[in-house]
Amino acid sequence: MFPDIFIDTLEEPKGEISDSGVDFLFDYETGQHIMKGAVLQECTARNTVRQYIQNVLRTKRNLYKVHTKGEKEAFGLSIYDYIGTRSLPMGYINSELKREVTELLLRHPMISEVKDWTGKREKRDLNISFTAVLTDGSVLEVSQTAGV
Repeated sequence: MFPDIFIDTLEEPKGEISDSGVDFLFDYETGQHIMKGAVLQECTARNTVRQYIQNVLRTKRNLYKVHTKGEKEAFGLSIYDYIGTRSLPMGYINSELKREVTELLLRHPMISEVKDWTGKREKRDLNISFTAVLTDGSVLEVSQTAGV
């Protein structure tokens, strides 16, 4: 009665950004979601990736149980334990930060490459900048301060 051959018709087109659900815009300076009237504003695909990058850069590893429970790999950066200390050379901290950030960003299905990494020390902070290349070929320029 039913055919013996099953054809999966839900394949995603290659090279296009797929949507993994609904995300809402968040203002990291105020710590509030962005609303228009009484309605939360939805993110575009680029804004979703930008917010994921901000979450990676701002989250200390193993700080919250939600980031470790049931996960194979922990979310967040362990490098925050070392920023501001004088016991490790800044070159080591910069290279570890680059490695951790790159590994976490490449887990996102819309990010294909992280390139043009620079890290400069200013007092107790580390100013980093890099380019995230998305699967559709567009790029996101990121500049962030890590530390304190």
